[in-house]
Amino acid sequence: MGYVSIRKIKFIPGIKIEHVKDSKHERGDINIELKNSFWSIGFYYKGLTYSPLIKEGGKHLNINLDITEESLKIIWGKDEKTGKFYVKEKPEWLINDYGTEFKIITHPIDEIEEAEELLEPKLIKNTPETILEYYRKGEILKIPYFNDEIRINIENENLEYIRNNKKIIKVFPLNKEIHFYGIEPRVRKYIVTSQGARLANQNTN
Repeated sequence: MGYVSIRKIKFIPGIKIEHVKDSKHERGDINIELKNSFWSIGFYYKGLTYSPLIKEGGKHLNINLDITEESLKIIWGKDEKTGKFYVKEKPEWLINDYGTEFKIITHPIDEIEEAEELLEPKLIKNTPETILEYYRKGEILKIPYFNDEIRINIENENLEYIRNNKKIIKVFPLNKEIHFYGIEPRVRKYIVTSQGARLANQNTN
């Protein structure tokens, strides 16, 4: 790993926002520390990471999006005769749950919700990756994300992933729920201990 630079963004009172960048990569991450949780918006690996603010032995959740690089979505299998690994699956959406025990709920596409238009006064902050917008009345942090958009509600810490003005993912950290609309994610659950992490079902990759 190359040199890591961290740029603190003073933007929203009481909320810590940082831009973190490895010198080997052109893009970095935007990390957001809220009251009860921590969100990382990945602009290089193109995914979302959630973890409780109170550290629970490394428990966290990775949401690997459909735009994630293939190398990060590969699920490997192992040939028992030769001992060699092979590509078993390349899921379009991949959720790695490291001990957070989130409930994954899928909905048909016709239940998808429209994203409300944000018209209220806002604060704007430029970062090396994008332009952050904070809508003070609704306590909404809006993050343009490639061709899509991410909104984080500062008050209740919920996250919405919006594509074509539709809420395709909704995450409720305090309720430990993720709702997908028109998406069937592949989910891998891990048991996290002081010795590390292992798949909850060793027969499932």
